[in-house]
Amino acid sequence: MYLDYDTYVEYGGTLDETTFEDLEFDAESTVNWYTFNRLKRDEWEDARYSVELKRCMYQLIRYKQMENELLSASTGGAGFGVGWTKEAGITRESNDGVTTTYNTLSSGELMAQFNGAKSKEDIMYRYLNGIMNELGRSLLYRGIYPGE
Repeated sequence: MYLDYDTYVEYGGTLDETTFEDLEFDAESTVNWYTFNRLKRDEWEDARYSVELKRCMYQLIRYKQMENELLSASTGGAGFGVGWTKEAGITRESNDGVTTTYNTLSSGELMAQFNGAKSKEDIMYRYLNGIMNELGRSLLYRGIYPGE
């Protein structure tokens, strides 16, 4: 686990612990995929405890929260949402006349809008691009170093 729940809450996270654990696992899998599982190796131990990695994990979890909210909104609030109480599918309400307008965008359109803001790759490069080990190897190098 690259980010524990207490640190997540300290950074401003609002999810309950169970939902956090699910999204943290997803974010950790994303980091491991982009880094070819380098963080599991002994020579990357310092990077496993870096502030940059913790901030990256926090942002990836927030990204997944927003992704889930958009998917939930596109299905009328059913199905894909994880731990949300916000009525994400409602775009306008009226109290006295009881008028409610729902978001009618497809999930593809919502995701296109969302992905325009930032992507997982952008988050990874923003926070982890400068991390190197004692051998001068970059954590985000997209190739395989000798011996890996």
